[in-house]
Amino acid sequence: MKLTADLIYEAAIDDELFAQFPAIISTALEARSCTLHWRDSAGTAGVAGHSGYFSDADMADYAFNFAAHDLWTDAGMRAGFVNRAWNTSGLVPLDEYARSIFYNEWIRAIGDDTYYCCGSVMRTSEGFGMIGLHRGRTQSDFSPETLAELNAHVDHLRRMFTIRGRLSHLADRNDLLSAIFESPRQAAFLVGGDARLVMANAQADTLLARRKYLRLRGGKLEPASDAGQSVFEAALAAAHAPADRRASSCLLRGNDGTFVTAAMTPIVGKRSASAVLVTIEAPAIAAHGVVVSRHLQDAFGLSAAEADIAIRLAEGDTITEIGERRRSAPGTVRTQVKHILSKMHARRQGDVVRIVGRIAAGRPVGNDLR
Repeated sequence: MKLTADLIYEAAIDDELFAQFPAIISTALEARSCTLHWRDSAGTAGVAGHSGYFSDADMADYAFNFAAHDLWTDAGMRAGFVNRAWNTSGLVPLDEYARSIFYNEWIRAIGDDTYYCCGSVMRTSEGFGMIGLHRGRTQSDFSPETLAELNAHVDHLRRMFTIRGRLSHLADRNDLLSAIFESPRQAAFLVGGDARLVMANAQADTLLARRKYLRLRGGKLEPASDAGQSVFEAALAAAHAPADRRASSCLLRGNDGTFVTAAMTPIVGKRSASAVLVTIEAPAIAAHGVVVSRHLQDAFGLSAAEADIAIRLAEGDTITEIGERRRSAPGTVRTQVKHILSKMHARRQGDVVRIVGRIAAGRPVGNDLR
């Protein structure tokens, strides 16, 4: 089968054809073997496919243990060599390759003699896609004609890697969403940038029907209490911001005085329309003190004991009363209060009381209290 642009783009979207694609390339360009590699933006290596000359175990060994020693790929990633085809014998002297860890501890260790390679490293928005065509030591190096034919397809192969990377991200995202939306323990809402509800699971529908913590107004998700609207909007905006998306959370106050925590997570890639996943852990009704304690621990790094003491201070307990309830000496409690003041950037116990009060009311903690 001849290597063509149409075939490359068909392989990009057809998983079955893509699995056969390395073998097709190997035959078309008269190589003994062909591998398709991947390195993401963090440098993590992976094998996208191979022609079958090497075993799956061999390729896994390469990805986990020897990709970091792949002097062919490293040379191909240097400035001026990316997005073009080359013979590795022109990048790495053969005697250097013969002395390398890559050749002696991987190639020779598996009983092979792969010695020549024609390939390319292609930069994409998802990372680097790599193709390698191989021949053994007793065979000849790849000809200029083979190199030219591969070079003629590099742009198409680069786009193939880009498409495969995006499809992989979509599949991973859909798997994640499916797992979350099928969870019996979470109310999950998928929300667009305008706070419009896109999708909700069964637990979320039940929560909305109660109108205790959240409600729909004009198709948009908002707190059931108007008092919590600004806090909810700020947390949603932080997760949705195009330039700096980040996970956030806020407290939702129920109409019976109870609280739940709404966690907001950006789940859509940077090239796609923005959306936010809003999740609320079951059970739907959380004890006031438990939620406030968790928020104090997350926001200020307090231990569970320190969060309990901060809440008791806010409830009006004295150091002595806290010590009696916790069966601790007053001196121990005073030391813990000092740690609390330091972690919460508070100057006095009254500041701690005001901070806890704001958190309990589902209001933001301003710098004036920090």
